[in-house]
Amino acid sequence: MAVSNHLECHPVVGCLSNSSSSEMLAQRPSSPAARHHATQGIRAIIPATLDALIAAYKRYQGRNALHKLSDDQLRDIGLERTRDGYSMRDGY
Repeated sequence: MAVSNHLECHPVVGCLSNSSSSEMLAQRPSSPAARHHATQGIRAIIPATLDALIAAYKRYQGRNALHKLSDDQLRDIGLERTRDGYSMRDGY
């Protein structure tokens, strides 16, 4: 195998380092400020993603609850079934 700058390139796997993992970790910049900056973005993304998933699930539950109602029950609460979903009745 060809060795260039301590890397072995395999046709399937790609380039592999000859250094051990501890050597690679020692060479990696690991200042606390850099780690804080990286995790701060992740800490903002995770709650936003969870909030979006929860809101989507609540909308899903609401649509299923409306779908289970009969046309008479929908009319009683001022809604009617349409092709695109549910809409307010004109009398309300």
